[in-house]
Amino acid sequence: MAEPSLPGPAFPCVDAHVHLHPRSLARAIERWFADHGWLAAHPFDPAAVADTLRARGVRRFCFFSYAHKPGMSRGLNRWLAGQAARVPEAIALGTLHPDDPDLDEVAREATGDLGLRGFKFHHSVQRFHVDDARLFPIYERAEAAGHVFVLHVGTMPYRDPFTGVERFARLMERRASVAHMGAFQSTEFLALLARYPHLYVDTTMAMSARATPYTGADPAAVSDADLQRHQDRVLFGSDFPLIPYDYDEERRWAWERGLDDSVRRKIFHDNAIRFFGMGS
Repeated sequence: MAEPSLPGPAFPCVDAHVHLHPRSLARAIERWFADHGWLAAHPFDPAAVADTLRARGVRRFCFFSYAHKPGMSRGLNRWLAGQAARVPEAIALGTLHPDDPDLDEVAREATGDLGLRGFKFHHSVQRFHVDDARLFPIYERAEAAGHVFVLHVGTMPYRDPFTGVERFARLMERRASVAHMGAFQSTEFLALLARYPHLYVDTTMAMSARATPYTGADPAAVSDADLQRHQDRVLFGSDFPLIPYDYDEERRWAWERGLDDSVRRKIFHDNAIRFFGMGS
């Protein structure tokens, strides 16, 4: 039997975690996941991604790619900026690799000439530590300019030497969102929110039971009380188009848990507008 459709939200939706990649990189990522039993259910073409999100009531979204080796960042950032120019409702974050030989120049171009709004790092894929000393001038410059970071620094879907809450401690004063609710260390990351006003978490593939076979995340690790307590610091994210199921499965949990509409509006709209500085 088909799952019942979600009730239509009475407010616009913002997706804080979307991936767009150049065609060759997208195909390589898709092949890698398919080889590991994870079949993406949606096309990776940027125009198709934007059209699908609009059709699902997503008014604004933030997207990014990542440089998994040095020397890729400049070309990726230019491509991302080009896509942002074609999709006015979206904002793009850039990428960096600390082994880039021209790291500072690439970073300045990304948030200067190209107008990218910050950076996304996927520490497991890129294989560098969040507190790599080479990145601190970039963190400090971004902080002064009001730019943001989206960080896959939690240990989901596997633990490795490049992720975990411990080395994140030196960054908590920055405006940053921890992807995937910080799973598998959601409790530890959530505990930081009360102390650090610029720290957020996103829900991407951590709150839906449909994601569990792929990620190992347990949605019950984040309680209703957690969501109520931190309702001003949680962002909805989807991982679209990589998710191997329908888009609405990334939103269903918020209605199954019976959250108040005021809390859902913050998670699905208001918090992201504030975090990214999008305007209404």
